[in-house]
Amino acid sequence: MQTSTGAARPWYKEPWVLGLIAGPAVVVVAGFATFYLAASTFDGMVSDDYYKQGKEINMQLVRDEHAAQMGLTAQVLVSPDMKTVSVTASSKAPLEGPLLLRLMHPASESFDQTIELRAQGADRYVGTLKPHNANHWYLRLEDTSGQWRVQGEWRPSEGNAVLLGTPKLEAVEQ
Repeated sequence: MQTSTGAARPWYKEPWVLGLIAGPAVVVVAGFATFYLAASTFDGMVSDDYYKQGKEINMQLVRDEHAAQMGLTAQVLVSPDMKTVSVTASSKAPLEGPLLLRLMHPASESFDQTIELRAQGADRYVGTLKPHNANHWYLRLEDTSGQWRVQGEWRPSEGNAVLLGTPKLEAVEQ
């Protein structure tokens, strides 16, 4: 028979009990930290009036249809140093006035740029780009009066040229 020589320690002084309590305590502290971050920072991606924006999207589709009726296509070329952008446009109707090229970052609105393109010749437009290291952009070329627009995507890692709009290809008779 074995006898205990020392006094028994209370359960709360055992090391394994502290180990069991530490896990849930860490989770509670992490939960409060996450709640604080969620409440104090603004992610900028959620719209206050998403229903109104949805209705506006339908109205914007008319601009896409107008560009298609015009047979509008544009080739966007970005200089290798990412400072200059040139656009060569092709359309059934002449394009008037300066054009706007919008570079929209898919995740952060703070990276978005609007570039005013000045005419240089009949169908060539040039503008100045603010260099940025983003890997993905949505491009939108439009007139200043908001009558038409053509859109596309640009990934700088895939090259510095982008074709906006859908060219109408006609069959060639042989």
